[in-house]
Amino acid sequence: MSNGLASVNNSFTATLKDLIEYPKQGILSKVLLKDNNCQYTLFCLAKGTEIDEHTSTRNAVVTVIEGQGILTLNNEEIALNSGVFVFMPANAPHALQAKENLAFLLTLSEHPHPKNQVSQKTIDIVKSTAPLLKQHGEKITKKMYEIMFRNHPEVKEQFDMSAQANGSQPAKLATAVYSYATQIDNLSALQSMVEKIAHRHVATYVQPEQYAIVGESLLQAIKDVLGDAATKEVMTAWTEAYQVLAEVFINREQQIYCRNNS
Repeated sequence: MSNGLASVNNSFTATLKDLIEYPKQGILSKVLLKDNNCQYTLFCLAKGTEIDEHTSTRNAVVTVIEGQGILTLNNEEIALNSGVFVFMPANAPHALQAKENLAFLLTLSEHPHPKNQVSQKTIDIVKSTAPLLKQHGEKITKKMYEIMFRNHPEVKEQFDMSAQANGSQPAKLATAVYSYATQIDNLSALQSMVEKIAHRHVATYVQPEQYAIVGESLLQAIKDVLGDAATKEVMTAWTEAYQVLAEVFINREQQIYCRNNS
């Protein structure tokens, strides 16, 4: 992955087909350009690659360059072929299958400002789960990485696998999740943690769309590990809480990317 092939301070011309590189499996993406309003990313998917259903907090446009695939948007299947243009409103559930090698340009619009806070009901529920997260946190995060690497092997290259093997990365994430649960109504107390993690994400070229992958994996891990304690109310609250935190990181990382490219 790349932080951006072009600078917002200069004009940029490219033949998209010349930039296409298909991996043997999974996804290869290239950020062509990003500014304070939009991000333009070239996605190259190997035949057979699937992206599970997720949502984005930003409006998005898919413009297919070549190949064949199926986009499931709001439970409707859309055939992806060369020249197809699809607009996806923010928060619309969507999934994708590459029937053949598939290349498309994804354009993300201006990101909305993050919510100042989640609902009081969600705050109360999430804070009530803090003791469980303190007790089972590392088991949850280890499970999360297992789920993510199994379902999305293409992201493994962005992780220090030695830190996975010795347990230090799951331990750090468990601490961060527990801290969020206890301080969800006081995000300013987490500012130094957010700043440190955001810079680490930028260094490994984490992209906004990958937060859906992490969220899907984390929520499934919480459900698996907590079992009966992961009631529908708890999972709904944690879904809202994760989306708000993801917005905080996405916005901060976008600021860092833009500053680095200026």
